[in-house]
This record gives sequence, structure tokens and C-alpha cells, in this order.
Amino acid sequence: MLHLRETVNLKTKDEIQEYYADCFVLSKERNYNFILNFLNYFVPHRKEIANEYEIPQYSEIPKKKFRSADETIKFLIENKKVKYTIYFENLENAELKGVELFFTDDEFLVYGIYCNTKFPNTEIENRYFDELKKFCNSNQGYITYEEGSPHNSQKFIENVKKNGN
Repeated sequence: MLHLRETVNLKTKDEIQEYYADCFVLSKERNYNFILNFLNYFVPHRKEIANEYEIPQYSEIPKKKFRSADETIKFLIENKKVKYTIYFENLENAELKGVELFFTDDEFLVYGIYCNTKFPNTEIENRYFDELKKFCNSNQGYITYEEGSPHNSQKFIENVKKNGN
């Protein structure tokens, strides 16, 4: 016979949490076609979260300003030492809530997905993480919760070792 406490635990392990899981993969693929394919694959119906993009990011006195993520991505592809983050929201009602692009200061790109989670049940994020690794052809990645990625490949790899994915 189940006790009330066991019933509550069974119910809550399959409920969507109020926070998101973040899945990150490190890639040397920092070119426009690959980035566009990534965006079209994971969030074909998307919205840019920012309405302007300053270089350096969040600068009070930017050296450059762009009006679109597309312009910014093209700039970051050419300027491989500039660190920057671009977010896109998924406009579809789905477990995948959006994607993130973390341009590193050492010529890499961290591809990210943020999605619902039923933590401690990790089936949703595990599924997206596996799909992300396969798409990016990379095993350098990890899952975290409500946490951004570093903008440096060595720091990213340290996080991979620490998080054990």
C-alpha cells in the first residue's frame, strides 16, 4: 500500500519544473551555414530575444551596434576572438524553449538548447542533449540548470569534466 508521501513523490517526479535545463556542446563549427542549419533544425519558428546587439556585449559605449542577430553572427564569424551570446526563443509550444549561441574568445562556438525539465527525471534534457551532440558531431558537452556557458573552450572543457557528461 502506498503512503501519501510516496504518492506525492511519484507525481512530482514527472511534473515540469519552473526552471529550464541547459544543454551545451562545444564545436569548432563557427560558420554561417552550420549556424543557420542549427537554427533551422532546432527552432525553425524562432524569435530573436534582443532587439539590438552591441559590441562588446552589454557595453554602455559600444564600438559597434547591429540591428539583427544575422548581422551579428556574420560579424562574429569574421572576428573569432570576440566573445558573445545570442539567444533565440522557440515560438512553437514545445518542450524545447529556445537556443543559445556562445561565441568563445578562442575561435569555438558553444551550441546550446534550453528546455523544460522534470528534474530529477532527466528524460527531456537527455533526449535534446543526445540530439544536439549528434547534430554538432561533438561529445564535448554537458547539461546544467539555469546556467550559462563559459566563452572559452578550455573553461568549457573543465565544466565538461566537472559535470561528467
